[in-house]
Amino acid sequence: MSITEKYLGNNNSGKPKSEYLKKVSLMTEAELAKECESKIWLSAYANNNPRSDFHWQVDACCDECEKRGKVQIYDQAYKNVSKNVLG
Repeated sequence: MSITEKYLGNNNSGKPKSEYLKKVSLMTEAELAKECESKIWLSAYANNNPRSDFHWQVDACCDECEKRGKVQIYDQAYKNVSKNVLG
């Protein structure tokens, strides 16, 4: 499945998911790192809502890191969130 197929359709607010993908693609590495941390935390917080936009947004952030060849950005964001949440 291609990235575009994976994110077809609209988010829970009715906006195309592609808008978020474009926003993420235009972020600097520092902005992407902050976005990853934010979406990872929010996705964990919304774990009781499987339809939350935060879940696919985390995937989109991870995909963007992979596309850039910078998976370490996502990995570090995950570690930071885990450390802060789990102590």
